[in-house]
Amino acid sequence: MTHRASLGTDPRGNLTRIDNALAQIPQRLEAVKNQLENLYQQQAAAKVEIDKPFPQEQELREKSARLTELDTLLNIDSKAPNQQETIVAKSTRPSILEGLRRPIPPRATDKKSKSREEVRSL
Repeated sequence: MTHRASLGTDPRGNLTRIDNALAQIPQRLEAVKNQLENLYQQQAAAKVEIDKPFPQEQELREKSARLTELDTLLNIDSKAPNQQETIVAKSTRPSILEGLRRPIPPRATDKKSKSREEVRSL
């Protein structure tokens, strides 16, 4: 553990601050022990929850199977049999690094004025 004490220019004040930091060690140790015990209890509760069966597991399987079936039916209609996916070889794809290495072309300096005029009639 780390124990911090802010130090000043007065040697006696520094010793007092260090003594106070050392005096707080038992309280901090007790707080850390309580926190550790809490974590152990949370771990035990999580293990119990993991062992519980999922009540809608069968329904999930049935609906997932139906969803897969519907997806395949929908995909059959949308893809013609003569259309195939084209895979681009790595050597033919443009390189992102080359694009980053190219110099940036200069911008045009003739920007249009964005000032607005307001006309009010009396």
